Amino acid sequence: MLLQQIEICAMPRNQAPIPTPGAPARILVVDDDPLVIRLIIDTLIVEGYDVDSAENGAAALEKLRHAHFDLILSDLHMPRLDGVGLYRALAQGQDHPMTRIVFLTGSLGSSEQHRFLKETGLPLLRKPFSLAELQQIVRQALAAP
Repeated sequence: MLLQQIEICAMPRNQAPIPTPGAPARILVVDDDPLVIRLIIDTLIVEGYDVDSAENGAAALEKLRHAHFDLILSDLHMPRLDGVGLYRALAQGQDHPMTRIVFLTGSLGSSEQHRFLKETGLPLLRKPFSLAELQQIVRQALAAP
C-alpha cells in the first residue's frame, strides 16, 4: 500500500496511470444525453468492461488527465467541446496519449464532420443502434492494433 502511494505521488501530474495487464478494458463514454450514457454503460458493464462517462469533450479531457482508457466512445454533437474537438485535442497529445476512438451520432450534421470522418477513417456507430451493434464495434475497436 505504501509503495503504491509513493508510485502515485512520483507520477508526473498530467500523466495517466499505466493500465494493469489482465485488467478489464477501460472505456470512456462521452455523450451529452444521460439516457444514451446509461444504456451504453449498462451494456458494457455486463460485458465485463470498466466504464466511466463524461458529458462533453471538455469533461472527457479532464478525466483523461487522471486515468487511462483503452477506448473512447464519443458523440459527435455536444456542447462545450464536440467529438471532433476532443479528437483534435487528443491528437495534439500534449497531456493526453492518443487512444482508440469510436464516434456516435444520430446524424452527420455538417460537411466538415463528414469530411473529418472520411479523412481519419475512424469508426462511426449511428444512433439508434442495437446492443449487438454496440458490442460488436467495441470488440472490433479493442482488437485493432
